[in-house]
Amino acid sequence: MTKPSAIRNAVSIIAASVALAWIFNFLFFEKAPGVSAALFAVMLLGAVSLFGVHQHIPLHKNWWLQALIIFFALMPAIRANEFLTFLNICATLGLLMLLAHELAGTPAFLMRLRDYLLLVTLVPLRMLGRALSTVTLLSQAQSEIKRRDAWARVLKGIIMAVPVLIIFGVLFSQADLAFARFINSFVNITISEQTAQYCALFLVAFVAALSFLSYIFFSPAQAKASREKSTATPQPGLPAGQAGKSIEVMVFLGLIGTLFLLFIGFQLTYLFGGEANIVNAGFTYAEYARHGFWELLAVALLSLVILLAAEKYTGVESASWRRDKRFLLPALILIAEVGVVIASAAKRLSLYIDAYSLTTLRFYVAGFIVLLIALFALLAYKFIASKREEFFTFGTLLSVAAFLIAMNLVNPDAFVARVNFAEYHRTGKIDAVYIGKLSADAAPWKIELYNTVADADKATLQELFQKQKDTLEKINANWQSANLSRARALQVLQGFLNPTI
Repeated sequence: MTKPSAIRNAVSIIAASVALAWIFNFLFFEKAPGVSAALFAVMLLGAVSLFGVHQHIPLHKNWWLQALIIFFALMPAIRANEFLTFLNICATLGLLMLLAHELAGTPAFLMRLRDYLLLVTLVPLRMLGRALSTVTLLSQAQSEIKRRDAWARVLKGIIMAVPVLIIFGVLFSQADLAFARFINSFVNITISEQTAQYCALFLVAFVAALSFLSYIFFSPAQAKASREKSTATPQPGLPAGQAGKSIEVMVFLGLIGTLFLLFIGFQLTYLFGGEANIVNAGFTYAEYARHGFWELLAVALLSLVILLAAEKYTGVESASWRRDKRFLLPALILIAEVGVVIASAAKRLSLYIDAYSLTTLRFYVAGFIVLLIALFALLAYKFIASKREEFFTFGTLLSVAAFLIAMNLVNPDAFVARVNFAEYHRTGKIDAVYIGKLSADAAPWKIELYNTVADADKATLQELFQKQKDTLEKINANWQSANLSRARALQVLQGFLNPTI
């Protein structure tokens, strides 16, 4: 198969996968399995037959597998037992996997028990690998055009950015009330739970269909040929294909950076601009600032992945490409903007803690924010100094190790109890039940809290202390469970609850 036909084949497989995913949702979304299983199996086998005829892959030898697939897929339309339906669907999926494996070149009659075990465990991963190769081949489509057009690259960068912009737009709208009102003045991007479920099922069906068809009709030889093509006929001064990719990535990161800049404008105006601006906009400070943290944290994590993927896509680590400003500048600008987004998330977390006190979860999240800042700083240095991937990976490893070391040294439960106790002295409010349920690490602070709070909280804490003491005595009965904090806590609680002993 020539390279142009390989690209056409990849496009056909992707188009067929989209169609099959839509059909799958139409047949199964919010519907009980019935005749839909047989209909979809027939359509999937029909797609396999069409591709098989086009690529001269004989299917008549597998008639018995296809007959079994149709039989088991038809049973959900005949039998109503739920467990039997589940078994029939599992049998259909297993036989489809076996059919794909045989069409890919491994006769089912010659397989051993080990081969069937590998079929269940490794073949799904190989299918996903083939699907990735199919999608990757599309990036070579532009190289088929002898006269490269910069506008085509710009268009490709815009298309690449659209789904990311939608995701970030939704997250930003959920995170910030003023930004959501601004966006909704143009378009309502509120996504219902049903729509989210439909999209998730569609994505799963698309990936499954793409993996299945790619495994049969997109061979490793084609993937290798596409990679060899991407490295052929290099341009002077730049690796092959990367001159155009720089335009794509510059547009891609530039559009994302523009959305971030727009969101940052709202943060500077409202969140960091004072309560008066929020009140004038029709919100209370509490409802505006005390939500959206998790959405902004998701934005930061996605941004980290996107930057690493963009660097990998452009091949920015190659010797002659590493300092190309068309990648470096938008990447650094986006990192700086992510820094403001992280600051906004930290501000919201701080306000949330002020309103609802510190918990161990919020403590860990605050520490994770510091880790994120370190990772983005490390990534910026990697880009500026043209460091290799190994530098960032090792730096990430050291950063995570430092994060875990710091968590151990700080002692989260004791820290949370100490902070809440100090807040109690300032406001007179504390969640005694939550403090009483903290681990043995916070035992001394629990006793100090007991000696300070009112009688109602004293009774609650004493009950919790007794339960924890009984639990610790059971755990400490086994020498294999020896633990310094638990031993100290048990000694403290025994002395408190049984002062005469």
